[in-house]
Amino acid sequence: MQSLWKVGVAGKQQQKLLVDGLGVRFKECSAEKNCTLIRYDIIQSLRNVYEIQRDEKVKEKALDLIETEEDLKYRKKYASLWKSES
Repeated sequence: MQSLWKVGVAGKQQQKLLVDGLGVRFKECSAEKNCTLIRYDIIQSLRNVYEIQRDEKVKEKALDLIETEEDLKYRKKYASLWKSES
């Protein structure tokens, strides 16, 4: 999952498919054993795409997903990926 972001920088269509797919995956994984790790990897992938493409829609999607996290501890952990924005 950690290298999926590379698909998102291949083109606009691939980026849209990746971002939409990761958004669905973020929501679906709530009942899985390693949900927090999966979600962290998803947010990291979105961050990687944003770093290369600088598309504000990717950033907005990631921040929206972070806001859906109910556990404040994990919300802060996911948000930490965006705090070091350059």
